[in-house]
Amino acid sequence: MPHPEIQILVCLNERPEDSPKPSCAPRGALAVYHRFKDRVKELGIRDRVMVVRTGCLKHCSQGITVAIWPLNLWYRGVTLDDVEEILQKSVLERRELERLRMPDIPWE
Repeated sequence: MPHPEIQILVCLNERPEDSPKPSCAPRGALAVYHRFKDRVKELGIRDRVMVVRTGCLKHCSQGITVAIWPLNLWYRGVTLDDVEEILQKSVLERRELERLRMPDIPWE
């Protein structure tokens, strides 16, 4: 497999239910990850785009967190409905989606 041009990192971190800090998994991150994987395959771009499940991406209060590398685009509150737009605009057109942009906040 050739080296990917773009990696889509999806946080799947899960903390205990009684944790004072939120995490992405209980918010539906696994479904978002699978939607990215399925759409990348359907679009025929698997040789250029790799979807990666990660642990904590350090923006817990903003999750579901998704980062697009090497474009250094960070998105917050990503839902299943956002996947197609992220793929079209950020991955294929290499443009940032302002409405999902992660605020410039400290790591959590």
